[in-house]
Amino acid sequence: LVGVGAGVREGRRTRAACVRTHLMNWPPLEARSSQVLAEVLRNAVHTKPKDLFEHIAQALQEQSGLDPAEFEQFFEECKRKPMTYVLEDRCPAGQDPMSWVPMRFNDDTILLTLKDRLHEITSEILSQIPIEDMKAYFDGLCTAVPELLYLREKPSEPVTSQRSFAGAELAAFQTMRSVYLLFTGSEPPVLDDEAVEFSFLCESLVTDTRTQLKGYSLDVSGVETLLVLFTLRALGSYEPFQKRFGGGHKDCDKAALHAIEHEGSSLPSFHRLAETQQALIKGCLEAWFPLEMLLSTEVAPGHFMNAKDLLGPIESGISFFICALSVDHVVCMRNSVLPDEAVDLIRLSSHSLLSLDKYTAGRCYEMVLKKRGERHSWRIVRDDLFLKAIVRICCFIGREDTDFWNDVQNTCEELESKEKEVLKKELASKDGCAETPAYILPGASRFMDAASSNPAVGLGPAITLLARVLEDAARNFDKMPSHHKRMVYLDIGGIARWAREYCGGGVPFEDTPFQLREDVGSGLVAIEIAGAPS
Repeated sequence: LVGVGAGVREGRRTRAACVRTHLMNWPPLEARSSQVLAEVLRNAVHTKPKDLFEHIAQALQEQSGLDPAEFEQFFEECKRKPMTYVLEDRCPAGQDPMSWVPMRFNDDTILLTLKDRLHEITSEILSQIPIEDMKAYFDGLCTAVPELLYLREKPSEPVTSQRSFAGAELAAFQTMRSVYLLFTGSEPPVLDDEAVEFSFLCESLVTDTRTQLKGYSLDVSGVETLLVLFTLRALGSYEPFQKRFGGGHKDCDKAALHAIEHEGSSLPSFHRLAETQQALIKGCLEAWFPLEMLLSTEVAPGHFMNAKDLLGPIESGISFFICALSVDHVVCMRNSVLPDEAVDLIRLSSHSLLSLDKYTAGRCYEMVLKKRGERHSWRIVRDDLFLKAIVRICCFIGREDTDFWNDVQNTCEELESKEKEVLKKELASKDGCAETPAYILPGASRFMDAASSNPAVGLGPAITLLARVLEDAARNFDKMPSHHKRMVYLDIGGIARWAREYCGGGVPFEDTPFQLREDVGSGLVAIEIAGAPS
């Protein structure tokens, strides 16, 4: 009580300073102290003393029964002693981690412990000694990057005791496993794990990617930044986080960026990072696209321009972005045994991004199309827009045999002039850089693969319908003020099921009636087909 009284007096001088510092996690008062404090305050209400603060301090001092001079000496000695924090490593049972984490990790000294823990884990990743217990590795990450607790089904329990994992939690840990496999100093990394969900079958991809990434020499700081980046992307994909801290955004990168800008206390691991590390993370979130979309050419030069603008000015920013895309792609291919040809294509795509340090976005993207064409003895010149559009259509489908590419070319040559002009303009001329907006086609590969595999559809009708969709999008969105941006996303994958299940009869496939509808939450323009299964 003497301490409370002294704190009342001291509070007069330090109230302003307290506002500027981090709040501390003080323990609750004992029952007797609370009772005495209530009585003193009640008495002050009735007596209305002239100096309220001094009256309360004096009353509490008298109630304590301690000698003020002795306590003052004791208090001064305590202030000179170093302070040690003893905190829980994980969210206590019965508490909401989305409330507990911001409250617990809000002090610079506490944040320093997070930095030390993650540095230790990252050093273990880069060590030549393998990490044999993946669950222990994940558990350590949960104490070093506490935001991972938001995703956990049982945040109060250690990961080592778990036998199964929830969807969001599983996806996050698989990505952390991918970071380990690509950057561990242990040669060769062990891809199998006692938990089958953390085993990786894509040995050739992991081996080749490790070889490529060694040239980027990512250090402890770089790997730490990757771990925090993928934590944020996992959080941005998690619906409760989207609603609580992500501004309601359905896109994981937008949700994470919203939390960074507006809900800083929810992301202690991000806000303790150095300025350059934060810039790398924000740049990746703003420029992000899956590497798979580059392989299928569903992205446009505008994506390259975003990466160059956002990450090019940061030292090794483009290299870091390639590392991040590679980690993500290995997770996506976790259950695939890839042929050497597919691994070569992935390497080619990554190298095109690395050229952003030297060349323009448009030229780097053009290099991708040229190299893809050269694999089939096609010579692509800068002004041949129609052949560039054909190359992209071939890449949409994802087949790499030359005869098939030639069939696609012949089919496109037989299109009406109107469809040809649409494809030239929308798939080759409008790049999202010099000419906008470019229409980005997530899911185009699923649509074209389904259509080309269905005998009732075939290549010609599918390409014709694609041209109609692009033409209608340009008519609806090119001139609208709300769409003054470099790229507009058309969810072509939304009609893949229609292409797969179409069985002929009635309206020809290429004449399928449709309408475009913009989903404000996701930012996608959906394609809705009348009578199609939802």
